[in-house]
Amino acid sequence: MKTKIIYGILVVGLLFSISGCDEDYLNLYPEDDMSDETFFEQTSDYKTYVNGLYSNFLRSSTQYKVTKLEDGSDNLFEEDPNSAIMMQDESGEADETSSSWNNQYTYIRKVNYVLQNKDKIETREVETNQYIGEAFFIRAWHYFVLLQNFGGVPYIDQVLETDSEELYNTRESRDYIAQKVIDDLDSAIVLLGWKNDDYATAPRINKESALLMKTRVGLYEGSWEYYHGNKGTVFQAEGLDGTAFLEQAVEAGDVLMAYQGTNIYMGSTDQEYYDVFNRDDYYDIDGAFLYKHYDVASEVYSLAIQGASASFAAGITSTLVGTYLMTDGKPESISGVEYDYTYQGSLIEAKDPRLGQTIYSPDNGAYGDWLGYDPNDDAIIEASYAPLTYSAQGMGGYKIIKFVPTSAYSKTYCDMDDVILRYGEALLNYAEAKAILGTISQSDIDNTVNVLRDRAGMPHLSMAEANAWSVSYSESDGYDPSADNILNEIRRERRVELALEGFRRTDLKRWAIYEDVINGYKPVGAYYQEHADYWNDSEAMEALGLTDSEVSGVYCILGDNVDVIGEYVNPYWKNSYFTESGIGYYINPDRDYLNSIPTQEIDFYEENGVTLEQNPGWF
Repeated sequence: MKTKIIYGILVVGLLFSISGCDEDYLNLYPEDDMSDETFFEQTSDYKTYVNGLYSNFLRSSTQYKVTKLEDGSDNLFEEDPNSAIMMQDESGEADETSSSWNNQYTYIRKVNYVLQNKDKIETREVETNQYIGEAFFIRAWHYFVLLQNFGGVPYIDQVLETDSEELYNTRESRDYIAQKVIDDLDSAIVLLGWKNDDYATAPRINKESALLMKTRVGLYEGSWEYYHGNKGTVFQAEGLDGTAFLEQAVEAGDVLMAYQGTNIYMGSTDQEYYDVFNRDDYYDIDGAFLYKHYDVASEVYSLAIQGASASFAAGITSTLVGTYLMTDGKPESISGVEYDYTYQGSLIEAKDPRLGQTIYSPDNGAYGDWLGYDPNDDAIIEASYAPLTYSAQGMGGYKIIKFVPTSAYSKTYCDMDDVILRYGEALLNYAEAKAILGTISQSDIDNTVNVLRDRAGMPHLSMAEANAWSVSYSESDGYDPSADNILNEIRRERRVELALEGFRRTDLKRWAIYEDVINGYKPVGAYYQEHADYWNDSEAMEALGLTDSEVSGVYCILGDNVDVIGEYVNPYWKNSYFTESGIGYYINPDRDYLNSIPTQEIDFYEENGVTLEQNPGWF
């Protein structure tokens, strides 16, 4: 029988109180019934406690996860321009407090409590080790969040009392924190079982998850040190070139790939990629290592993602669509595949099949029919195009279908599981780490990138052929013009395979090209005239069942309710920053790679005679 973890409910007593917003978040000792001498003397105690830690790092809802994951990247635009990359008028004054900082240290304190008691049972059994391994993994997760947001931070690995000397630990270097994260992951790898072996019953954390996270952390810190060091940015790790961390990513990848091989989930015909993200139970799905389980029958569910897909405002950018290779496996500039750019169905048909399983093609007919909606619910979604004048998913003309389920419950409740860690990422982490190290081979490409391409039905990537291509790669598109083509093609594969999964912004930062991509960027959507011709056909709209007021609402009038840059839909045409002559997005390259250290924390340290250093560019 499958063991299900009800993540949303914490066992009574697991939540430790926070006694006031002006106190330092490292000084709070857990005051609850579990701090007595009798707890953690049997395996069930560890399981009970660790179960309560899951809700602190797993997403609480899948409803709007696309907009949350792709926040501040060039993959997606939302109803309003993203404030995180509109820093033109930002003075550099640091935030007083930070929920990310506060929350991570609160969660770390909880994990430290169980790890501080991990040896209370003199001889731990396999089951107990599983839960201790999960705790090591969860602590690594939270410190990695801190590393990505703030760089080096104070490192605390024990429960502190108000008089603990460690309460005022100053910031460690970023490489120190990264290595501590990997150390915790190494401990987790030793203690955890493989997925569904022993006590690592899905959806519990397993050995595959820890190995994947080690590839993620190793690639992140290794590439950060490599690229920021090469460019000499203010965020470089002095004297480090990333080699040690990249090698650890490769080491973890070797172990994971030796176990998992080429086993990835293959969806249904013509939906091989789409189906990866739309399962109601990933218990026995190859390559889905960590996921959050929802079950309507058990009254554990997220809010309706399908209903949200027809209502929340977001759209795919033309730059993401342009990243996809043609069906012959070549970039458009050298491909022999032709298509009609004025017709979205032709464009999607000519591209990597993953595009047509990420956005909806008008060739599929009525969007509502595909969703399984009753036409009486909303006549507009019976159209085969996204309305340009509505604040809806598909704004800009490309309608997202990745993550959008068609299950019976999905209109009201979402019982689709939420995949957190999947094998595809590990394969791409491994390939990129080896490419940066200069040790990648065709065999490595075959065991990573080409495994994913086989599922997508794309031609294999050949190192020799790709390196011989006469292709221009620019930093403004997210590439490294000084690198071999093969490294840039791995970057392209990463953007395509992991589209909308929350990696793009972090990737741009670790590649030290965040400003190259973002500064001056004005996102546009689909080819405009095709959509205008569709929505301005009043007879066709009436045939869909739209009322007179609905018809007038979707009718496109340039400069009145919709506008363009060139031939493409401009979603932010009302904002002067995003007109043809506007300045677009902006980030400060000497500041906005990292968040500010909260001044509340700096002041607290200063009051106790200790300096907590601020990040570059903030005051």
